[in-house]
Amino acid sequence: MPKVKPKGSKNKKASTGGSRKRVASAAFPAENGRDEFFNDSDSDAPSQGEEQEQQAETPAEKRLRLAKEYLHHMRSVEAQADSNSDDEEAGAQDSLGQLLKDNAMQAAGYLQRKIAHQLELPELRTVSETDASTSGRFIRTSKMAVTAVCLSSDDRTAYSVSKDGTIFAHDLESGKRTKFDWQRTADNAHEEVGKAEWMKRKARSISKNALLAVAISSDDRYLAVGGGDNKIHIWDPSSRQYIRSLGGGTGHKDIITGLAFRDGTHQLFSCGADRAVKIWSLDDMAYVDTLFGHQSEVLAIDVLRQERVVSSGHDHTCRVWKIAEESQLIFRAYGMAVDCCKYITGTEWVTGASDGSLATWSQTKKRPTSVLRRAHGYPNPGLGPVNGQVANSLNGQAAAAEESSPSPTAADAEPVGAGSVGGDAAAWIGAVGVCKGTDLVASGAGDGVIRLWQVADGKVGKVLKELGGLPARGFVNSLQFSKSGKFLVAGMGQEQRLGRWTRDGAAKNGLLVHQLNLHSS
Repeated sequence: MPKVKPKGSKNKKASTGGSRKRVASAAFPAENGRDEFFNDSDSDAPSQGEEQEQQAETPAEKRLRLAKEYLHHMRSVEAQADSNSDDEEAGAQDSLGQLLKDNAMQAAGYLQRKIAHQLELPELRTVSETDASTSGRFIRTSKMAVTAVCLSSDDRTAYSVSKDGTIFAHDLESGKRTKFDWQRTADNAHEEVGKAEWMKRKARSISKNALLAVAISSDDRYLAVGGGDNKIHIWDPSSRQYIRSLGGGTGHKDIITGLAFRDGTHQLFSCGADRAVKIWSLDDMAYVDTLFGHQSEVLAIDVLRQERVVSSGHDHTCRVWKIAEESQLIFRAYGMAVDCCKYITGTEWVTGASDGSLATWSQTKKRPTSVLRRAHGYPNPGLGPVNGQVANSLNGQAAAAEESSPSPTAADAEPVGAGSVGGDAAAWIGAVGVCKGTDLVASGAGDGVIRLWQVADGKVGKVLKELGGLPARGFVNSLQFSKSGKFLVAGMGQEQRLGRWTRDGAAKNGLLVHQLNLHSS
């Protein structure tokens, strides 16, 4: 039979340990108070079960907690106008609801903040008077032209790509730049050469090494670049680590000319010279769908929060793609190829064309609501109504006033800005930028001036009122506003983004940062 262990032995050992502890406490009376202090502190600490209960917060509970914190913050803002009367308290509640509604509409792109009238621009000097000190802050990047620029969600970092295939991250506060190293990545199809491929092979207009588009997701998780190798390359912008490439059998068959992320998602839209617009899901790192309709190269693409994408191309059209409805709207331009497009609101956008015209569009009209002929260069590059004069639209409307002063001629006006090589290519609008959620628009060409515009209401739709200009020597290939509208970043180059029709040897390749002064209304 197995031996039964006496029950008292365990209790005896326990009591023995307790007596030893009491003896030790008596031997060191100075430490008694410290032990009691730590014992009391431990008793006040949450138990293990309570800690697990605090950590087990579901996503729904987290959203509810963040919503309550946001409402508390908004109420604290509204509490500055508190009052004892019941009527004013009800008005404060109404104003809080209106503020929340306005924030939601601004995020969706339906409501604009009016900041263009607050803009204070310095006097635009003539070419002979303009020097480096009046031309903003220039950040030197690659040896070849910068083709595209994007900004992080906090507006502290600018990402640029160029024709030689380099990717740079620029800290706009310190001016420090960091180069992305992808020469030895597994999916890299670029060659380690000193010059771009199209500089050696004159038959090609775009090198396989060239990068023509860049976009970053709204949460700064993914950075997408694309160009001459027909692939989309995905990076982690925080660690600058290469993730993978998207393309192959389901990818573009020709160069990629534009990339855009839908706000608040990881849904990526791309366009290319193969006349296709493609949809990608970066959550799954997978191809989703292809949208056909353009009859020639697609040159630009943009999207806001809605599943409605606007694209423009060499077929003289803009197209609005309704993703959920699987349909498209076609808008025909008056002139030549539409090189760039940007959303102003969820239903309105602005375009720039190779004939120098700047147009505004509405989703409810098949033709542009206003067109500015030769918006860069009146009648020659560097001559025109800058800083104070109103430009006329095609339908006879004035952007801000009923009457407008006549355009100056070459005989009585002197070229302004940073100078230009001249010719028709200098008036070619290569980039437009919109300060998201506002009425502030910028356009750039090669005439030495970045022109700023205010979106105003006209008789038949939106029109553009010219506010002034900022000097910029070279070809403006990309424009990006900060969310606050306090600065503008331009991607500059000695050549145009998609070719070498003209070269400005006096220009530099890099980023040009202009500070914008907004006075309080």
